This record gives sequence, structure tokens and C-alpha cells, in this order.
Amino acid sequence: MEMEEDPEEWKKFYNKTREYVVFLLLFLTLYFISYCLILIFKKKNNDLYSGSYEDVVAYRISLWMCTFSLGVSIGAALLLPMSIISNEVLLAYPNSYYVQWLNTSLIQGMWNLVFLFSNLALFLLLPFSHLFIESEGFPGSKKGVKARVYESCLVLALVCILLLGITYIISSLFSDSHNSIASILSKLFFLYLCSLIPT
Repeated sequence: MEMEEDPEEWKKFYNKTREYVVFLLLFLTLYFISYCLILIFKKKNNDLYSGSYEDVVAYRISLWMCTFSLGVSIGAALLLPMSIISNEVLLAYPNSYYVQWLNTSLIQGMWNLVFLFSNLALFLLLPFSHLFIESEGFPGSKKGVKARVYESCLVLALVCILLLGITYIISSLFSDSHNSIASILSKLFFLYLCSLIPT
């Protein structure tokens, strides 16, 4: 017995596929622009590639993370103008077949992805890339990229714990009630969300 094909399901599938293709092409374009910008402003010395193999690999991984973060920040800066322009194009040509892909689902998906990737870049990738370049591995351990990753992850975790502890102490000083870690995390999350609201 054959299953009947639902045209609405196919339409949703094609819309999602089109959105993912647009997201991928847009991100690859932003990544390429970011890489070109970094190459323009990068120092012109070749000392970065003359070190050991681990140093070269660490430098390249950090360059990729920073390029990704710059691409996300360029996308965040261009998101509002792109939203306005796409809305105006849709209002100017409401029945055009060629601009129907500029729908609200695409724009909302771009906003969600930029929000997610900007948080990832700001709180994880950029600190990790800085710590990864500066790390050398734990004393007594085998030298290599794996030891550098372990040291960078540990230092990043310790910095997060330190910031959480400082926040807990400051919150306890200015509040009469007993604060738990969950309430402090919720306050930090609320303050972070308030900082994202445009003025």
C-alpha cells in the first residue's frame, strides 16, 4: 500500500532546504570576506610558520576560529539592513516568483543563527583561540596539539568558575537574602539578555 504524498509536507521540505542552502551560501561568503580582511590586516612576517609543527597547527586553528567569529560579527552587523531591504523588496514585488524566498521564516532563521553563533564565538571560540595559541601543554606531558587543547580547555573552565565565584560573592554582598548558584545564573542570563536589547 503506497503512502499518499502531502503537498504541504513537500512545501515545508523545500522551504527548509532552500533556507539551509541560503544560510550556507551566506556563511561561506561571510567567511571568505572575513578571511580576506584578516589577511589584509595580518602582520607580514613569516615567523608564525617557522616554528614547530604544533605551533603552526595551533596558529591555523586559531585563525579559523577568529575568521569564523569575524564572519559572525559581520553577519550580525548586516542583519538589520538585510531584514529591512528584504521586507521592502517583498512589499514592492509581492507577486514576484523570484523574491518569494525572502519570507519571514528565512529572516527569523538568520536572526536565530546569528544569535546562537555570536554567543558561541564571544564566550567560547575567541577565548579558546587566545588560550590555545598561548598554551604549551602541561609540564611533564607529551608535547603536541592534544596537550595544548587540554590545557586551553582547563584554563577556560577555571576562568568560567572564577567569574561565577566573583559574581556569587558580589551578589551576596549586595543582597540580604541567601542566593543560590541557580538564582545567580538566572540573574546573569537576564542581564545578558537585557544587554542585547537595542536602545
